[in-house]
Amino acid sequence: MKGVFDNILEEREVKRLSNATSRVFEIIHSRWPINPLEVADLLDDEGSVKSLSAKYVYHFKKLNKKGLIRMKKIGNTYVAWPADIEKLRLIHELLRGA
Repeated sequence: MKGVFDNILEEREVKRLSNATSRVFEIIHSRWPINPLEVADLLDDEGSVKSLSAKYVYHFKKLNKKGLIRMKKIGNTYVAWPADIEKLRLIHELLRGA
C-alpha cells in the first residue's frame, strides 16, 4: 500500500517541475547512471563544458532535493540515478545477505 502512495507523491512532484527539469528527470530515469554532460549531449545542447555542467547540475540538485533522484560526486562530476533504483539496490543487498 505504501508503494501506491509513493508513486502518487512522485507524480505530484514531477508535475510541479519546470519543463526543462522534467526533461532532465525523464532522461535520468531512462538512461541511468548518467552525468550532466551526457544529459546535455542527449538534449543536443551546445556550449562550453563548464557552462553545460553547471546548467545541468542545477537541475540534478533540484531533482535530488525533491527526492526524485540520487546523486553522487565522483571526481569532478556528478552521477545521478532514479530514487526507485536505490530501493531495488537495497532489496538486492538484503537478498544477497540472506
